[in-house]
Amino acid sequence: MTANPRPAGPGEESADSLLLLDVAHAVLSRSASRRWTVQPTDSWCFVRPPEPAAVRRAHGWKLHVSATPLSAPLVLARSAEVLTRRAASFKFAVDLDRVVRLGDVWRDRGTGGKFITVYPDDDDHFRLLAGELDAATTGLGGPRILSDRPVRPGSLVSFRYGQFGGDMVLNDDGVFEPWMTGPDGSRVKDERAAGFRFPPWATYPFPEASDTSSAAAAAPAPAPVLLGGRFKVLRAVRHANKGGVYRALDARTGREVVVKHARAHVGARLDGTDVRDRLREESRMLEQLAPLGVTPEKLHLFEEQGDLFLAEELVPGQPLNLWQSARSRDGGPGADEAAAMVARLVALLRTVHEAGFVVRDFKPHNVMVTPAGEVRLIDTEYVTEAGRERAPAYTRGYAAPEVRALGLHASPAESCKVAGPEADRFSLGVALFALLTDLDPRWAAGWSDDVGARGPLALIARSRPALAPFGELVDGLTRADPAARWTLPYAAAWLAGPNARRTRPPEAAPPAPAPAPVPAPAPPAVLPPYRPAAVDRLLDDGLAHLQRTMTPWRATLWPAPERNVPRTDPCNTWNGAAGVLATLTHAARALGGGSLLPTVAEAARWLDERLFTVPRVLPGLCFGRSGTAWALHDAALLLGDTAMADRAIALAGRLPTRWPSPDFTHGLSGAGTASLHLWRATADDGLLDTALACADAVLDAVDRADGDWTWPTSPDTDSALAGTHTYGFAHGTAGVGAFLLAASAAAESRGRTAEAARFAAAALGAGDTLVRAARVEDGLAAWPAEVGGKPQLRPGTQWCNGPAGIGTFLVRLWSATGLPRFAELAEQAAAAAVADPWRAIAGACCGNAGTGHFLLDMADFTGGAGYRAQAEGIAAVIDAQHCGSDGLLLVADATSGAEYGNGAAGILDFLLRLRHGGTRPWTVPPATDGP
Repeated sequence: MTANPRPAGPGEESADSLLLLDVAHAVLSRSASRRWTVQPTDSWCFVRPPEPAAVRRAHGWKLHVSATPLSAPLVLARSAEVLTRRAASFKFAVDLDRVVRLGDVWRDRGTGGKFITVYPDDDDHFRLLAGELDAATTGLGGPRILSDRPVRPGSLVSFRYGQFGGDMVLNDDGVFEPWMTGPDGSRVKDERAAGFRFPPWATYPFPEASDTSSAAAAAPAPAPVLLGGRFKVLRAVRHANKGGVYRALDARTGREVVVKHARAHVGARLDGTDVRDRLREESRMLEQLAPLGVTPEKLHLFEEQGDLFLAEELVPGQPLNLWQSARSRDGGPGADEAAAMVARLVALLRTVHEAGFVVRDFKPHNVMVTPAGEVRLIDTEYVTEAGRERAPAYTRGYAAPEVRALGLHASPAESCKVAGPEADRFSLGVALFALLTDLDPRWAAGWSDDVGARGPLALIARSRPALAPFGELVDGLTRADPAARWTLPYAAAWLAGPNARRTRPPEAAPPAPAPAPVPAPAPPAVLPPYRPAAVDRLLDDGLAHLQRTMTPWRATLWPAPERNVPRTDPCNTWNGAAGVLATLTHAARALGGGSLLPTVAEAARWLDERLFTVPRVLPGLCFGRSGTAWALHDAALLLGDTAMADRAIALAGRLPTRWPSPDFTHGLSGAGTASLHLWRATADDGLLDTALACADAVLDAVDRADGDWTWPTSPDTDSALAGTHTYGFAHGTAGVGAFLLAASAAAESRGRTAEAARFAAAALGAGDTLVRAARVEDGLAAWPAEVGGKPQLRPGTQWCNGPAGIGTFLVRLWSATGLPRFAELAEQAAAAAVADPWRAIAGACCGNAGTGHFLLDMADFTGGAGYRAQAEGIAAVIDAQHCGSDGLLLVADATSGAEYGNGAAGILDFLLRLRHGGTRPWTVPPATDGP
């Protein structure tokens, strides 16, 4: 038996982390007469026989075996005995933590529960293994796998038709997707969905059994689902791995009800409990809370096919978060309405606490506002008696620091004494903040599980009039020290006293709504004080974190963000290695090299080795390979590696100059911009020819409807952006216009005046189109989300599709033409971009770092010192959003990762430019004198 060692990681010496590997090794040592290969990775352990099938199948019928954390060792032991005896390749979840995650209540429904995956040699081998695995695992526990069909009802073993490996297609978005090619050449995407299906060329693997999948399209519409013989499902409110939530009609009473579903063995823990136990507990809580009149009425708890269902009263109205969002579109709740709602929420939680219960997950989503204005707690999943032991539970963004410190995945079996009412009071304060501001709750709760410090609430209140009267209340409820938090009686007395706005009693219904007034413009945002030393600390710690987390031995150079993202080209700019390398190169150049140079060299080597490994070269600067060539060439120049620089230029030479997308991030404008940059760096006129060929193709793609100049993405492209038609920088008019303006200057510098004139005319047309499309109110410019669409009710400020990106083009166009209309609109775009930085994330694409770059552009092009001061204020907001990890202060947490687009690298790149100067990244300087 041979094993490829895993890189060591925190906690891997624990028994839980080694248990499943030990089981596999024990079975193989005992059962296998020849040498097998065992290859653990971070998530899976791959096990292969010494003589695998002569012909490795690209796709076919494969088997999955599910398990719970408690059953996993025995399921693996029994399954491995079958699989080694029958010489079958397989993989299994590498440790118990991974098993927990596979069965998590919010796991993707197409992948949940797949503990073991088996790759049979052929269909006969498949049938043999299916029967023996089913017999070996009978009586053990595991969730149903929703993408599969069980080999028999109740079996842990299920099957689906899918890929065995390999055939990953790179679509026009730069995303790898699994596709299968049939014997007739037809192609089908291998989608892991919550439903059993197989391609038309495949034959159902059990000839003696009938299959209905292929006939489903011709079958009559299914009869309505009747749960418990009583509840007729009307529609799904939500689907999740743990089970759905449904609106249903009670056949006995004629009332519309809510039915919650708990799937067997999902969310299982080492104590043997799963979501069914939590639903039983929720049912018990509804009974206990019923006398209070603040929760739905429990109607019926029943089992069906091993799953558990809870039917409860349908409380009419809107969840508090939707109630608030509806009002925010009209300028937010009025003063009296806000005060009444605050008082009702305080009274709701006080009622629960005084009855001896804690909520543990108090947030706007779990509170219903009835048509009469009352508030009721509609989700009691985590409610329990104060002082009881339960497993940790909370929602990030609303939980108190002492609750977040417990973590959610510390141990599948861990239970502890639940946090007391003071933790609920913290969550109430955060919920009130979100209600009154419509901002990310982390401004009140803290931006990290490790950091309890809150954001600058007083500054936020100055641009949020609804928050100002309640700032003291929110501050009192969200203090980091649980003992210092306001009690609810004190909060109620404060609300009723002279220090706060008086309001109606909480039980009073609001008056009939008056016609909504036109909301007054909010005061401009007051930014936090700029602290250069704090920004330098963020830079030092952020760069150190990039160095620490680089993994050159893996298929991705930095770990992917924790949020669910598609598998993209690991060498691209926006969420791959190239963007992070660009930031490290910028930092090494600005800071004098030092310890950063070896990191740049290692990252550049990693990228260099993979330059030509993709199945096709996509042009986009952010999601294609033009940005990859740009980043590698810059790094090679810093390192003095001419061979590496030549390979980067060779990659640029492979970029297509005709493409269905003319845009900047995915298409020809991005590729052309990269070619212009590389031309300026090398004086290679072949690269200029490439850039101008891209510009010609972009001109061919223009839409001149109604005299405007716009550039839609072709509907024929294999992209989620197919048919997109916008004004923004990433995918629309502004980004294309910026490229054509730069192409015109480059052509002019080489005496190619006819081309220069064509591109300049198109850039001018793009600018005038943006002038006509702009909506300017109170000095702030905004644009519709789609060409010809309605103005946005609450326009975004981001670079990709908002004023920060559109202004990036306009200020360059003003600099090139001297036309005042472009300068004026760029100034109005800047005012809009900086108007509400509290709402934005920190990222470069969709957040404050992109806004900061635009403000520095305005300072560079106009000489206005006020723009740099605003950019410094944006940096102070980013500083206020920082989180902590292992003693470092970071600009992005693990959910955003290291990536450039909206992760750490892009944010750090803005801070580097702010502190150390330089030109705007991923743009070409406006000089017209050539390289």
